[in-house]
Amino acid sequence: MAELPTIRLIVSDFGGVICMFDYRIFCERLARRSARSADDVYAAIHGNDLQRKFEQGHLTGREYHRRVMRLFGVEIPYKEFFAMYGNIFTEIPATCDLLRRLRTRYPLYLLSDTNEIHFGYVMQTVDVLRLFDQFIVSYEVGAMKPGPQIYQEVLRRSGLPAEACVFIDDRLGNVEGAKRVGMHAVHFRDADQCAADLAQLGVVIP
Repeated sequence: MAELPTIRLIVSDFGGVICMFDYRIFCERLARRSARSADDVYAAIHGNDLQRKFEQGHLTGREYHRRVMRLFGVEIPYKEFFAMYGNIFTEIPATCDLLRRLRTRYPLYLLSDTNEIHFGYVMQTVDVLRLFDQFIVSYEVGAMKPGPQIYQEVLRRSGLPAEACVFIDDRLGNVEGAKRVGMHAVHFRDADQCAADLAQLGVVIP
C-alpha cells in the first residue's frame, strides 16, 4: 500500500471556494449610474485586458477607479466605488466551517487571483480570512494562476517542499498548475467532496 504524503500546509483559493461571486452585480450597479446597459458595462470592462491588468497589479485601486470613471463618464467617489465594486461576494458556509476545522491542525494560506479593491473589501467583510497565516494574491505578486510563479511564491514564503502542500481550487486549470510545481491539489466542487479528497491525501480533519 502506498504511503500517504505528509501534508503540512493547506492552501486555498478564494472565489468559488470560500465565496461565490458575480461580476455582473457591479455591472448592474454601474449601469444604473451611467445610463448604459449591464451588458455594455460588462463588455467594456471585461472585454479587454483592463481587468487582467488590475489583477496583475499594473493598476492600483484608485487608478482603476479613475479609468472606469473616464470610460463611462460618471463621477462616483472612490469610497462609494470601493463598496460598489467590492460587494459582489457570498460566503459558502460549508467551506468556512471546513477551514475552521482544518486551522486547528494546519496553517492556512490563501492563493487568489484578485485585485486591490476586491481583496481589501473581503478582508474587511469575510471573517474566516482571519484564520489565514499568509495571503498570496496576484496583484501583489504580479503573476496569476496557472503560471508557476504564483505557486512558487507559496513555497518561498512557507519554506516547505511542494509535496508538503495541498492546494484547493474550483478551476481545473489552476489545480493542474499547482501539480506542475509538485504540489498536491484538490479540484473543489463542494465542501464535502473537498474534505473527502483531502482525507485521501492523509489530511486529518477534526
